[in-house]
Amino acid sequence: MLAGVCACGGAPSLPSASGSTTTTSHSGDAEPSKTPKESSSAEGADPLFPESEVGWTEINAADKSLVDAFARDYLAFLNASATQRECTAALLAMAKAAGAKPFDDKSNHKSGELLYWLDASHSSLALLKIGSAPVQEGVRVLVSSSDAAHLRLTPVPIYEKAALALFDTTVLGDLDLESWLHVPLALHVFIANAGAGGAASSEGRVVVIGDGPDEPVFSIPDLLPHLSRKVQRDKLVDSAERLDAVAGFSRAALIKGLAGYGISAAELDRSEAVLVPAGGPSLIGVDRALIAASNQHARAQPFAALRSIVASDDTRTQLVIIMGSSRSFYAGAGADDHLANLLPLALQQREGKLDALAMRRVLAKSSVLLFDAEQGERNEGVALNTRRDDSGARIFRHALQLFAKAGVQVQILESGGWSQARELASLDVDTVELGLPISGEGKPYELMSVLDLYQGLKASRAWLEGETP
Repeated sequence: MLAGVCACGGAPSLPSASGSTTTTSHSGDAEPSKTPKESSSAEGADPLFPESEVGWTEINAADKSLVDAFARDYLAFLNASATQRECTAALLAMAKAAGAKPFDDKSNHKSGELLYWLDASHSSLALLKIGSAPVQEGVRVLVSSSDAAHLRLTPVPIYEKAALALFDTTVLGDLDLESWLHVPLALHVFIANAGAGGAASSEGRVVVIGDGPDEPVFSIPDLLPHLSRKVQRDKLVDSAERLDAVAGFSRAALIKGLAGYGISAAELDRSEAVLVPAGGPSLIGVDRALIAASNQHARAQPFAALRSIVASDDTRTQLVIIMGSSRSFYAGAGADDHLANLLPLALQQREGKLDALAMRRVLAKSSVLLFDAEQGERNEGVALNTRRDDSGARIFRHALQLFAKAGVQVQILESGGWSQARELASLDVDTVELGLPISGEGKPYELMSVLDLYQGLKASRAWLEGETP
């Protein structure tokens, strides 16, 4: 399905940081003189995009190449976004490369300028594009989250048990615990720089062990190191406390090995250390139609949102909010708190100070597209859910019209449950919840179709550029 990759055969070719790609070419065993692409042309059909495949029948030849290019860029982004902190840093680097400047209340910004705001902990990120139309006509908003469940080392994580050195871990969020057994894991360590007075700062360095071809990896055994299967319970993992990873044969050997990577035992004790699947993202299947990577439900949506605001027109003022794990303004904040705090800060860049009544009027004219949990059937389009967001008939129909005009495939679901979209709607702002079909949340590798990824990009841009409802 990734035409540029599949036609050449061989292993998946991931883009480098500069965006260049390397491919390996070889001929087939049955017909050495004929490549797959030549064979498909001779047969009058393209096996990479079969007409029988749901969803692909609506994609023309030009869009197929765009799907390929966007998927390649996404794979490069995933390679740099193994943890939530790294994800935010990668998104910010992309924004700066597109010309984004920091929020500055004292500057008179012009239409078309792209601005960014980063919280004090380098976790949450907001992007604002100044529009030519007055903000009183409303702001188009995308809200997503880059935070996801993960396996983190505890403070003072090294201990010895049954003649092995282990990393003590804690689970943050909801992981499918048993699926993490015997998976090769890489260690990503963020070590904060010392700030004024010796206090830690938000700047620092990241050390990665386990992603290189000759580097050691870590693994969580299916049995406790000091037990046999007859002693352990039938259920392999009955508690998140079981997910401690084998790190070496002895504490002394482990500390010496870490020192070779520039990490002292004291630095590890006070660092932010996360275990993630080793090896990075992969293309799945002989047609390479799927992408496998950890935490895609918290990576695909922010990536699509950022790419959309960078490429969108500047008619209306647009705001993208990417929520991280830490908040600088408040504790335990959700999407509604982010919007209520960031929208006034953002609008100061365009209009100066606005009183409370003016802000309420802007909110009433604005509309929010909230990315939420994965849902829907693969290759059948983005998913809109009327029951979870409790959206009004007017804004829901408006969303359908926007997506239809932009050629976005849509599937409508009716599943219940709590959603932050309802909290956003309490601010008197029209809100629609959108989900992407991603399977395997909480497992080491989540699966997503490259077509669904592209539909998410089209939906994001259609929302930002669409007319006011």
